[in-house]
Amino acid sequence: MMLEAFVDALYLAFSPEVILYVAIGVFMGVTLGAIPGLSGDMAIAILLPIVFFLEPAAALGLLTGIYKGGMFGGSISAISFGVPGTPGSAATAIDGYQAKLKGYPNKALNTALYSSVIGDTTSDFVLIFLALPLAIVALTFGPVEFFALYAFSLLLISALTKGKVAKGVAMAALGILLAMIGRDPIGGSVRLTFGIPELSGGLALIPVLVGIFAVSELIIQLSKAWMERVRRIVDETKQQAQSLLGDYDASKDKLTFAEFRATMKATWIGTTMGTLIGALPGAGSSLAAFISYGLAQRFSRHPGEFGKGSLEGVAAAEAGNSATSGSTLIPLFAFGIPGSATAALFGAAFILMGMTPGPRLIYDHTEVIYALFLILIYANIINLALSHFLLPLYSKIAMIKSRILLPIVCVLAILGTFAAGNSVIDVWVLLFAGLLGVVLRVYNFPLAPLILGFIVAPGAERALRQSLLIGRGEWTHLLSSPIAIGLYATAAIMIFTFTVVMRERK
Repeated sequence: MMLEAFVDALYLAFSPEVILYVAIGVFMGVTLGAIPGLSGDMAIAILLPIVFFLEPAAALGLLTGIYKGGMFGGSISAISFGVPGTPGSAATAIDGYQAKLKGYPNKALNTALYSSVIGDTTSDFVLIFLALPLAIVALTFGPVEFFALYAFSLLLISALTKGKVAKGVAMAALGILLAMIGRDPIGGSVRLTFGIPELSGGLALIPVLVGIFAVSELIIQLSKAWMERVRRIVDETKQQAQSLLGDYDASKDKLTFAEFRATMKATWIGTTMGTLIGALPGAGSSLAAFISYGLAQRFSRHPGEFGKGSLEGVAAAEAGNSATSGSTLIPLFAFGIPGSATAALFGAAFILMGMTPGPRLIYDHTEVIYALFLILIYANIINLALSHFLLPLYSKIAMIKSRILLPIVCVLAILGTFAAGNSVIDVWVLLFAGLLGVVLRVYNFPLAPLILGFIVAPGAERALRQSLLIGRGEWTHLLSSPIAIGLYATAAIMIFTFTVVMRERK
């Protein structure tokens, strides 16, 4: 049975159509990742409606390609212009930009590419080998254990987001509140609709995700003329580069095997830390990149070179950033809980395709999930080949003018949202979510806890209500399982430890 499923997965994953969509996704991801302010997450959010028109393997191939391309794409503008294309590439900019100013942009870009692919591929293998065993364990969970797991994830996601405990908890609570609009999952009564009958079915997933992620960012970029500031930075960079690189010799800017080998320790440090941190709900690629960078500097033979153009610094940061890509999906496959904003988007894609994330996902849709595992691996090869070939072009992508690109992206977001549900109310929800996202971004509230709270809330509420029904209304029934108690205790210990560490750093 398993062999037949694997053969079917091979047929799905390596069909010409799926390979083409993976390549298109990689190109889109790297392209958007290289533009400051845009990201692969934004592209995935906007393109979620496309899952209605593609076969599951093709749709997942496109989204996977975007995800992997975007993970590396952010390093291009970080190295070329000193402006991180994505939040996860901020650590890459520290040494990458300095290496560029010293006359070695090609070495830095290739180091980032190779380290990104190594970290990403390793993380994917960890996902493949851990997802099934954890899913088997999750099948033994009842409502009490699942509610504890949901609470564990929400606590970590909200409390560990950049150390902003109060704002993180508030955003998770807001996400839960938005998810409660519509019908009670147990009793069926309508709630929080404010007399609007179109909201009785709840807020649709696509307009909320696209509005919070994409529309809010587009509005902010247009209003603040973000790209104008980038252009000024680029102009200053060019002046500095011309003064420092007047005798630039391209023949000396090639990454040698000896230099690549010298970065391997830093790459594996980043790969290990990124994989571990990526599996923690809410930790994120930025945290993984900076922790990897710090550890690589501590264990380097040349720590004094960090911050001055060290290729080890580039390798550690980019490997740590990219190594979260596979492991962040582990909680989604094993328990149905997205470990990051990107995992939430993949979870939304599964839901739109009629596949419920969680321990039954691998068993109920074996061929598709095995095909996804294969796609995750060979997408890295496509990313390596395509990015290596087009690096000279990609380094100029950040110069695209916002007045040309952003209106097109905004129109695509609106059309995609309308097409997904064929509903005007979804467009209004999209715009409302976009304005809400703008307010939250302006006041520096983290968006990931809101989105993850919105995704997780229905399952958490259902598990809570079922637990209370089984326990006849006794809240102590939520502590009747040793697994549940262990999850609560682990969450409390991790939050306390993280808070103490952050205070000591301050």
